[in-house]
Amino acid sequence: MRIKMGTSVPKMGTPVHLDADQTAYRKAIADALRRELGPTHQAIKTVMRWTGASERTAKYWLSGERGPSGEHLIRLAQHSDAVLITCLTMAQRLSEKARQRCPGCPERLLVLQNLEQDDAVSEGSSQS
Repeated sequence: MRIKMGTSVPKMGTPVHLDADQTAYRKAIADALRRELGPTHQAIKTVMRWTGASERTAKYWLSGERGPSGEHLIRLAQHSDAVLITCLTMAQRLSEKARQRCPGCPERLLVLQNLEQDDAVSEGSSQS
């Protein structure tokens, strides 16, 4: 009797469970991208153009199955106001006042003005 040969890969190793923070991060970025770009195939192409990532990678990001890291996250934040605001919110760097005014308004100036004010305050206190 012949042994059946195939392309199946045996399951080995220990299962890896995602940390709640990783899952929340992936979902938040996916939600921000879908909110700004929509659920169409054009959204995938736009993300690919912004980041230089492959189509499969962009699909993973938009589905929330995986999340961008490093350079890709920075490139997304450069082009997407929703991703920028999401990152600042998750890092707890966006003031509550600005967050209340921002839910539907992707105004970069609002976020940048808040950051510039914080920088001016910290520079003024370090010069004293």
